[in-house]
Amino acid sequence: MNKYFKKGSKILLYIVLVLVLITLVITAVLWIKSPGKADPILDSNGQVLSGSISSIEQIMLGGVEQYLIVRGADSTKPVILFLHGGPGSPEYSFMKATNPNLENDFVMVYWEQRGAGKSFSKQILSESMNLSQFISDTKELSLILAKRFNQKKIFLMGHSWGSLLGILTAYQYPELYYAYFGIGQVCDQYRGERVSFEWVKEQAKIRNDEKAIKKLSSMTFPDSLATSDKWINFIMYERNYVSRFGGGVTHKMTSMWPVIKMILDAKEYTLSEKLNYMPASMFSLEHLWPEVMNKNLTKEIDSMQIPVYIFQGKFDYQTPYIVAKDFFDQLKAPEKEFFTFENSAHSPIMEEKEKFNSIIIGKSKNILEFKAE
Repeated sequence: MNKYFKKGSKILLYIVLVLVLITLVITAVLWIKSPGKADPILDSNGQVLSGSISSIEQIMLGGVEQYLIVRGADSTKPVILFLHGGPGSPEYSFMKATNPNLENDFVMVYWEQRGAGKSFSKQILSESMNLSQFISDTKELSLILAKRFNQKKIFLMGHSWGSLLGILTAYQYPELYYAYFGIGQVCDQYRGERVSFEWVKEQAKIRNDEKAIKKLSSMTFPDSLATSDKWINFIMYERNYVSRFGGGVTHKMTSMWPVIKMILDAKEYTLSEKLNYMPASMFSLEHLWPEVMNKNLTKEIDSMQIPVYIFQGKFDYQTPYIVAKDFFDQLKAPEKEFFTFENSAHSPIMEEKEKFNSIIIGKSKNILEFKAE
């Protein structure tokens, strides 16, 4: 008996040592891949491209220290302020992995909003995590960028949560922007969540997925006054099925691992920032989601004073296509267009990047040429 016990103990010790070694190797690799420094933009000879900009910058907005990742092959090009989704989910790592080419024609400013990504801090007051403050931060940053890059105005681009923040800011301060680009446009998210929930239940039945049918049938759709905790609990389960059935972050990506890998691969983040990515996202979601759910832009915005361009994936069931289209149809603007991406879900900027970039470059060029006349 003692002999077998000793043998078992040795095997257990061996397993523990192997696991410790694997953990140390993974940690070392992640640490090496996480210097927290900006990759330079290089020319065809591997040299830093003359006139380019690639930086990670600290800035004070609304009295809170926040971060920007700024990249452009030519620092004199028009500026696009990119508002990430979530709330609380910076997208620089996704853009770097899937669509860095916009940096050839624009100075791309990837802002890590208060409470998110590199801008996460336990010192941030929960009272400041509200739409009004975020709109104020966006306005303040827009003014800073226009002055810094010697531009009369800038372009504003928002994805998902960023599209809600973006259109509300452009609505209040149209004088700051040449145009607004909305991707996966949030407009009436409470209705959107209902559409999404009915869709996943229908998809489960079509696919005869008994496990999904059982789980979805047991879920209760939150009411409009539900707490953040109830919404987060609901969304965490429901979004799994949205992604599995092709209506999530992308149409083809049915799990979160590719997203996680993009974050882990981004050299611009330190290891601690990568580890804090999800806690920061949950912090932001907890405080901002109730406002997202109680905003109905169809009732609040019937006209805009600047051009509005909406980019929507046909398979998007995080911010459903039909809800965005209904909002767009009732909207008045000096110029507006709704672009349907037939092979995309929530992120046409990453899924059909050639088509997306072509539209952005064309529209911005037309606007700037018109303004110059």
